[in-house]
Amino acid sequence: MGFISFPGQAQTTTVFEEQVSKAMTGLSRLGVGQADAVLLLLRNDSAFLQAATAISRLGASPVPLNWHYTTDELKLVIKNAGARLAIVHDDLAQLHAQAWHPALTLIGVDAADVSVFEPALRWSRLLADCPAYDGQRVAQRGALIYTSGTTSAPKAIDREALLGERLSAMMESQRRTYGFRSGMRALICGPLYHSMSMSYANTALATMGADGALFVEIRFDAQRVLELIQTQHITHLLMVPVMFVRLLRLDQSRRRSFDLSSIECVTHSAAPCAPDIKRAMIDWWGPVLQEFYGASETGPVTMITSQEYLQRPGSVGRPLPDCRVAVLDEYGEPLPASHTGEIAVRNENYPDFTYRNLPAERAALDRDGLIATGDIGQLDPAGYLFLLDRKKDMVITGGVNVYPSEIEAILLNNTAVRDCAVFGIPDAEYGESLAAHIEPVPGAALDERSVIEFLRARLPSFKVPKLVRFGSLPRDDNGKIAKRSIADAYWEGAGRRI
Repeated sequence: MGFISFPGQAQTTTVFEEQVSKAMTGLSRLGVGQADAVLLLLRNDSAFLQAATAISRLGASPVPLNWHYTTDELKLVIKNAGARLAIVHDDLAQLHAQAWHPALTLIGVDAADVSVFEPALRWSRLLADCPAYDGQRVAQRGALIYTSGTTSAPKAIDREALLGERLSAMMESQRRTYGFRSGMRALICGPLYHSMSMSYANTALATMGADGALFVEIRFDAQRVLELIQTQHITHLLMVPVMFVRLLRLDQSRRRSFDLSSIECVTHSAAPCAPDIKRAMIDWWGPVLQEFYGASETGPVTMITSQEYLQRPGSVGRPLPDCRVAVLDEYGEPLPASHTGEIAVRNENYPDFTYRNLPAERAALDRDGLIATGDIGQLDPAGYLFLLDRKKDMVITGGVNVYPSEIEAILLNNTAVRDCAVFGIPDAEYGESLAAHIEPVPGAALDERSVIEFLRARLPSFKVPKLVRFGSLPRDDNGKIAKRSIADAYWEGAGRRI
């Protein structure tokens, strides 16, 4: 019998479905119906999957919230989503008490070592008190995903509801992307509020069958991941590159003592992976890594296997079935192979979307039926896509366009550099100049002068940062360096952002 396992929580898929059905009854009694939005401020917990599944089957939208939000950020999302109901862990409800307005009903979920948040209804009581759902089946809505806004408040990606063949086509597209099969044993170590983790979990539940299992960790721990792979015979994993770095950081003799032969497919995305890190993982785990490129708005659009990657280091692959990828010039016209421009894509199996309450921003992304990603890249003659930078991260210094990722890639070839972030800062003479924040390898001898000399030997002078700083780099939960949070400090008081 299939089962779902969280640390300290495990249930069969039969019990899971029973609880989802009861949750549908309870939520519908509270007024949740088609096109409604229900907030989920939950860490990785069985209640998250139960609630998200029930909400979606009622034709409403689960709204997974980043539990690192500040109270002010949370208020903005609550207002934008128009939700009347929130399901929250007790400690997070207490932490953000100022965010909850009187018209918003809270359902509390137990959190360890935290007293019950008194004003909230209880999730456990709702499941205990309600019978199985016997209402009408409706078109399912996906999650209302809020993007991590960079220059404004987060935007909500609102998709069309799906039913029948269209829903089946989307699920099949996701199965192919993740390499899923019946009977698999999958592991998720990232936050479920992230669109990639949520998609992976939903697809796993729909695919694994009576003999499969889904393991969801509260947080990533390199040692525990290896233990789970060995003891639970994990076949499929979802990861981000920073997890690879932390795995490779373990003592080599210790990490090679684990039996990892059960692994069939490791899917990764969300952030660029340094070529040496990826090669090291392939050497260790075998040719089981596959990387996809896409966005929360578009879904996956390209894929590359380990074998292909070793032949084309740095590529994110060729288009998946029913997907289109183009590189466009500044006028929106397709560019030939090996030319650099903005990447625009479409996954025909994903329903179209808008940004809730912001239709003009959605319309601005349209490129003759494709969706502009804001990424800069190029296609090689064989149709493999290479990413060069984010369009919004481009720095214009003295009228010259500079792509920080080029400089970052060179810095990562310095054996004393563990990771880095390059970005633009205000400059009275050039408009913008370049800064580099570097996380050194522990014990490495690295200073500003040596870094600048290293870059000057490999880059023209206008691409060498004027400012170099050292220290640990902040990251989002999905593994991406929080570059914006570093850069913002330099722009405070400048009266501009470019």
